[in-house]
Amino acid sequence: MAQVLSLKELRTSSVLKAEISKLEEEKQQLNELLERQKQVEKKLREDLVEQKKDFEHLEKQFEHFAGLEAEFEALQTQVAMERLEKLIDEDKKDNQLKNQIQKLREELKEATDELKELRQLDPHRLKRQVADLKKKSQQQATDNQNLNNALVAARKELKEVTAEKERLEAELEAARKGSDHFWLSADSNWSLFESRIVLPAETVENADKHVRICCMDLRTGVRVLSAGRDEDGKAIWLGSAEIPADVSEEAGKRLLTLEADLESADKD
Repeated sequence: MAQVLSLKELRTSSVLKAEISKLEEEKQQLNELLERQKQVEKKLREDLVEQKKDFEHLEKQFEHFAGLEAEFEALQTQVAMERLEKLIDEDKKDNQLKNQIQKLREELKEATDELKELRQLDPHRLKRQVADLKKKSQQQATDNQNLNNALVAARKELKEVTAEKERLEAELEAARKGSDHFWLSADSNWSLFESRIVLPAETVENADKHVRICCMDLRTGVRVLSAGRDEDGKAIWLGSAEIPADVSEEAGKRLLTLEADLESADKD
């Protein structure tokens, strides 16, 4: 703080100059302090903008995962409905088979009673009745066998659908959690993880041979499957999505490792 000077001291130029110099130094210190405060304020504003961007990114990721969860619940509901419908169809087929067997037993009993009566009346007619009954029994047996075959096929199909549903649920859950990726881009926009999705042209029995890489855009939720490697060793992707070169390169490396593992397993 500036020192209070007397009138006599002010008349002395050296004292006046010293006071002015001291005031200028204080002014310079205040200016430097003000400049530092401005810099601090600027840094705080920049940090606030950066934190706002991070919050918006996290908000988008939350919305994306919420969408995946909704898809999973819809898939679960759909599979449950399909399973219920198949069980109902199986019950109907079982009831139909039981009714047909019961009807056949009743018809056989009627034919047996009629046979007893006809044995004393008309042998020729009896032979015709027996022949007709044999044909009818054979036809009924054929129908029953066809019905049994259809029932076995339906149960087998239900088992395959259930297995496929469980596999899809597992992949969807893994994609929703995003915890099984083996690679994540530096900007956290792309992730890679292994997938065993079987395409329509492939067989379910050889599902273990169809190991491929799935690339996921964490900003949009879009997923793309690999379709082999090119001459440079980079992954080739199904569809027309634009995948960064470094992502394709990492996927190609993983595919090379998986192919080597499969060849080693086949030799063993």
